[in-house]
Amino acid sequence: MKNLTERLLQAATSPVPAEPDPTNEAIADAALRQFELFGLSRSTMDEISRRAKIARVTLYRRFPGKDALIDAVMQRELRRFLADLDDAVAPYDDADDRFVEGFIFVLNAMRSHRLLQRVLESEPETILPNLTVQGAPFLGAAREYLAARLLRDYGENRSSDEVLIVADIVVRLLLSFLLTPQTLVDLDDPDEARAFALRYLRPLLLGAGQREP
Repeated sequence: MKNLTERLLQAATSPVPAEPDPTNEAIADAALRQFELFGLSRSTMDEISRRAKIARVTLYRRFPGKDALIDAVMQRELRRFLADLDDAVAPYDDADDRFVEGFIFVLNAMRSHRLLQRVLESEPETILPNLTVQGAPFLGAAREYLAARLLRDYGENRSSDEVLIVADIVVRLLLSFLLTPQTLVDLDDPDEARAFALRYLRPLLLGAGQREP
């Protein structure tokens, strides 16, 4: 049986319906708010049906249990995150700008995501294993996703194996900043975060012929 991370990553790459079902969207909205306020384990299907203003039988007809609803909410949040990431870097023509702004976006999105922070604070056992000791599926997928993006911008100067290593370092670093946010650099300050990415991360992506003095 696939774990939560594997199910989410599979859903993130699955086709999205052109016309989302309005009832399913209303249920997901209600469930997301319920989970943000009370966490995953303390939220019940009855509470979610009341918040969504639908009959309990309608909720169970569409989602047979809370686990299925949690999956649906997290899948939608992951898709939104990836779409927002694309929007955040789209205005930049320079590869370095896209890399730095992408790093800033991901860092801020993780630190400000209310559901993610709620779960990490109140019931870390539900997600921490998927990000640490059982985190190989997540790390692998995130590494491949980031490497594919970086190869489009830096592939002329670095081999695919080198880019994979850089992507692995960046993903692990972002996870560290998520799980242990206290750091010597004030990453909540956008200017300091940009300076950090330019000074310490961008050099990893420079080809041998482009190394800065």
